Amino acid sequence: MRTIAVGTFRGIPVRIHAGALVIAGLVAWIVGSSVLPQFVPGASTAGYLVGGAVAGAGVLGSILAHEAAHAIVARRHGVPVKSITLWLLGGVAHLEDEAPSPRAEAQIAGVGPLTSIVVAATLGGLGLMLGSIGVAPLAAATFLWLALINGVLAVFNLLPGAPLDGGRLLRAWLWKRSGDKDRAAARATSVGRVVGLSVVGLGAIELLVLGNFGGLWTAFIGWFLYGAAGQEARAGKIAAGLGDRRMREVMSPLPTSVPDWSPVADLLAAPPYGASRVLAVDFGGDPSAVVELDQVARLIRTARRPDGGALRIKDLPLASPVEVDGDRPAIEALRTHAGKPVIVTADGRPIGVVAEPELARAVALHHLERQADDDPFVRAA
Repeated sequence: MRTIAVGTFRGIPVRIHAGALVIAGLVAWIVGSSVLPQFVPGASTAGYLVGGAVAGAGVLGSILAHEAAHAIVARRHGVPVKSITLWLLGGVAHLEDEAPSPRAEAQIAGVGPLTSIVVAATLGGLGLMLGSIGVAPLAAATFLWLALINGVLAVFNLLPGAPLDGGRLLRAWLWKRSGDKDRAAARATSVGRVVGLSVVGLGAIELLVLGNFGGLWTAFIGWFLYGAAGQEARAGKIAAGLGDRRMREVMSPLPTSVPDWSPVADLLAAPPYGASRVLAVDFGGDPSAVVELDQVARLIRTARRPDGGALRIKDLPLASPVEVDGDRPAIEALRTHAGKPVIVTADGRPIGVVAEPELARAVALHHLERQADDDPFVRAA
């Protein structure tokens, strides 16, 4: 699903995923139909509906406050913020660079849970005050429920495993202790995988032992955390592998060019000699796709031509490449164009390609360099 632009916060684009809207609607329905009638019986149906709607919007607002706090502190430390996105399982502030120091890392990570705690205390205090004087009982119950949700959000995010804020705090501590940011990140993501599997286990116990179907949701969250930790580990390895290299230092030379209107069957039957990839170009000679030949068999399973004709290269579900100057820092360019193949240029002329194989090579070379640093026999050689 695509995200929807809903505005800006201090110049930072704010977007919302359709899944977040679904969750907000589900929260509104549960709170309005079950939670509020249980704690404030006898109120009007309209009152329950309004309370539920406030709860649904409040959940999104709470997540936005959490992520906005990350963004504000990141900017104070000179880290650009690309956007803030609210989605199915929470939110994310998309930072365009790493924190410059362990202290900055800890402050950027810690301010999110701290904000959630402040929001929880504020809403909880307001709800208790309204309840104590007997004014607006529906509003009091709604505020107290939102206070509880913000408290849960803070505690959950403090779990010590990447990509949660607690994992970032752990990485900052390990980074300061060892002075090695890459190894600190690797250890934090390893802990994140353990945390994810532990949450999956709790969900399984909740479902199989206690008979609570909410365990399915708990297990799903745990599985997501496990997968996200793995993705973060890979992203960390790529960032470490690229280091301060420029795009021209990471690229491979331009592969053989083929017209993107060529039939896929012809490409598979007679691929360019010794080539593992080709560069598809349009009628104007501009690159339209980077085709990894070992992926074509998988891609053609879902590709179809509207007219039912022979499948062409341009019909494959391939990401369009972007052009990046060869002197641009590699990690900066690839963070900006994550997931897309890159055509490296010099003076506006294509000179090379950076895609998955180049990133894997950078990671492997970095790993070998680390081994050389750690092994005295390798250094002696």
